[in-house]
Amino acid sequence: MILIAALIMPSPSVLAVDNLGVEPASSGETSQTAEVPANDASPSSPNSAATAPSSQPEPSLVGEQPTAKPVAQTNLPTAVPVHVAPQPAPTTDEALEKTAPLLISKVSPDKKYIELYNPTDSNVKLAGWKIEHYKADVKTGGKEFKDEVIFANDFLVISNDTALTKAVKFDKVPSMIQGEGSVVLSRADGSPADVIGWGEAKKFLGTTVTGGIKTVWRCFAGNLIVDSKNNLADFSSNKTVDDQEVVPYARPQCKAPESPKPLNKCEGLKLNEIASHIDEPFIELVNVSDKAITTAGCKLETSSNNSQEVLGDIELKPGELWAVKVKHTKLKLPKMKGKVYLLDEFGAEINATAYDKIAKGASWSLLDGEWVQTFAVTEGASNVFKEYVDCQSGYMRNESGKCVKISAPPAGPDVLAPCPAGQYRHPETRRCRKIEAAKTVTPCKEGYYRSEATGRCRSIASAAAKTLKPCPDGQFRNPATGRCKKIAAADDILKDCPEGFERSPVTRRCRKIKTASMPVVGSATAGVQQVAGATWGWWVFGGVSLLAVGYGAWQWRWELSQLIRKLRR
Repeated sequence: MILIAALIMPSPSVLAVDNLGVEPASSGETSQTAEVPANDASPSSPNSAATAPSSQPEPSLVGEQPTAKPVAQTNLPTAVPVHVAPQPAPTTDEALEKTAPLLISKVSPDKKYIELYNPTDSNVKLAGWKIEHYKADVKTGGKEFKDEVIFANDFLVISNDTALTKAVKFDKVPSMIQGEGSVVLSRADGSPADVIGWGEAKKFLGTTVTGGIKTVWRCFAGNLIVDSKNNLADFSSNKTVDDQEVVPYARPQCKAPESPKPLNKCEGLKLNEIASHIDEPFIELVNVSDKAITTAGCKLETSSNNSQEVLGDIELKPGELWAVKVKHTKLKLPKMKGKVYLLDEFGAEINATAYDKIAKGASWSLLDGEWVQTFAVTEGASNVFKEYVDCQSGYMRNESGKCVKISAPPAGPDVLAPCPAGQYRHPETRRCRKIEAAKTVTPCKEGYYRSEATGRCRSIASAAAKTLKPCPDGQFRNPATGRCKKIAAADDILKDCPEGFERSPVTRRCRKIKTASMPVVGSATAGVQQVAGATWGWWVFGGVSLLAVGYGAWQWRWELSQLIRKLRR
């Protein structure tokens, strides 16, 4: 009876197929993904690049800004096949379900759907898994799976579009936009299984896809789906080169890959000086390697904002410095406290430094392997340690490090300031005197000679004509005037003046002594006559006296001149 029952009853696997209502999968399906270099869209040889799902690394969410270059359209989709549900394979064990390497294969902000792909040979239960959409860091919608199953080597579409009858509905339809967004697939334990970001997204792998997309998709290399953990390399966007739309459940094929260009790891590039508190802040980089390097794709980031500055293609020789002016970038560099990061093209941090309490006019510099504050800002030159800023003019720094006024030395009696230009110090007076230009004496013309006394030119003929003749007898030549004068005799001695007279100091002659009182007038008439007579008499006396004085002055002119000289002395 048991044998008969076994022959009549179908096997449990057949019962499972009948309950799910799906067709068996073809024997040609594989359970592998195509691993490609981080900067390539497809493997050079799909068979040689295939790896088992269990060996795929866990993706990590890397925050990085999108590059400016457009996504290369490297995927050429084949004709869209009609989706046929495959024969369910045996469900994976519990351990594999928690670590299954499921991938996000398509995202369409335009059609509002997300597609997942199972690259393994086993069906995977999605209980506890989540698919979430983010705008920046804000979740806008998604789906938390309960009893859904994604079949081996097959797709699962999440959409509220009624035309997609096999699709799973969102718990909340995400508000996806073409310019920016992220989709995160998380396992039941919360670990991320896959991430894609486009535009100014905050969550992505490697580098984001350029914004403005309608649909992004992974391409296939044969039966293997491309996955290099770099969104820009793995996904293509919008239409294909032959203007074909990629729809759900399609397996777009990749073209033969070109020679991959590896991402710049920026090895040998280091931060050297951070000048944040000066008029024109800059970040200085240095090549510490022993060979020339390029900065193409390397990035700078600060703690002040989330923007990254992608450096241009600059070649630096060993030891060469390069100062990046902050005003020419989109970075914000805090003046006193902050942190600066140097990232490679992949977005990984290769160097960083934090600074605090930077004084005005100082910089944060690397000296002998240590970061220190220095007041010697050396843009484009080797770093130099300077503990203090320069003191103002007339001040000096003391032992305690403070600027104090320089005391002027006491001026001594012999300490004299230098004379101005064009002057000299007189050796006797010690005063500054103007330097006189040497004067050239012009020779006297013919018939003239230069007098030693006056230094002037005098006529020789005039000098000869003025030759003094001997004085007559009884006279002598006055050495002062050069004239002949009578020799004074004994009779020339002045006699005493009579009573009522005095000798004039000018004329040396006797004159009447003037009285201080006026004469008494008896009557008015008599007085008038007397005054009139006296006036006439005085005029006569004055005229005679004037003549006498003139004659005396002429006769006694030499004596008078001698007397005047004595009086002056």
